[in-house]
Amino acid sequence: MNSNPLKLIFDNYNELNNLMVKEIELATAHPGLTGSYREEMWVKFFRSIIPQKFSFVHGAMIIDSEGGISNEVDIAVIDEQYTPYIFQYHTLKLIPIEAVSMVIECKSTDLPTEQLETWAKKIDSLHAKNTGIARMATGYATGVTNATQSRSQPIKVLVSIKKSVKDRTLMTTREELGEYFDFIIQEQIDKTSDNTKFEVLVKNEKKTLGWWGRRLNQHISDEADHSGLALLTSPDQHQAKNFKECKIHLETKAEQSPDGKDISISYISNKLEDLRIPNNPLLTLNLQLNQLLMLVNNPMLFPHFAYANAFQNLVQE
Repeated sequence: MNSNPLKLIFDNYNELNNLMVKEIELATAHPGLTGSYREEMWVKFFRSIIPQKFSFVHGAMIIDSEGGISNEVDIAVIDEQYTPYIFQYHTLKLIPIEAVSMVIECKSTDLPTEQLETWAKKIDSLHAKNTGIARMATGYATGVTNATQSRSQPIKVLVSIKKSVKDRTLMTTREELGEYFDFIIQEQIDKTSDNTKFEVLVKNEKKTLGWWGRRLNQHISDEADHSGLALLTSPDQHQAKNFKECKIHLETKAEQSPDGKDISISYISNKLEDLRIPNNPLLTLNLQLNQLLMLVNNPMLFPHFAYANAFQNLVQE
């Protein structure tokens, strides 16, 4: 047996991929199990790869403090550290958008493009408020005065057991739905071995982490993708060497500060595709998804006053 722990991890993710395919095929062979079993399988998988601070909620709807509401979400992944609220109307679960870090839509063999686009647009139309107030290490903070606490939007994931033999079919799915879902996980049949595995499709994989940060925290998708992630402090020569050894790409740009002084800013210009592991889709998903979760406001402060105001206005009406 190979004693290299990285090789063991690599092999384990490929074995997990095969096991998940077999589980899905078993559930599909027994139609009464398919829907709930499929969701439970994906919860079990995502639970194994993302931090324990996240909780999973089945069959919820997402709301905002302006009265907006999404369509039903199969699985909502929420950060309960600062947003412990799941409002309920009888058995219906209503989750404030500020609590939601990721949404997962589970489909079988049907991928209705228009329906999925509408589902994703409903979530994107919700307005997270950046007016939460909390005590931080440096004092009391609110997103109104703290640029790092902008309004975030959830990472959207589509999982499907629709099987594809042709790479072209997968690419068509990626192009049609890739602007609405950040990750698409779909089955593919290997033409040489007839084995089936899950592939991970990311249309914007070639975008920088800076582009992803703006998309997830500010709802901005720059076509130019002109900059990466600005570092708080520029690294010295020794630190820059460590960055290079770890394949972190640094760019330094001359800019002007608000008071007109010339300054140099270092940017991390890595792209999401730099985290791709060849021939291992689920290990790739692990690294890419967790990196994006670390770019989302962490934590997103809950805007108690915004929701209180919405309920107060409702009473007045």
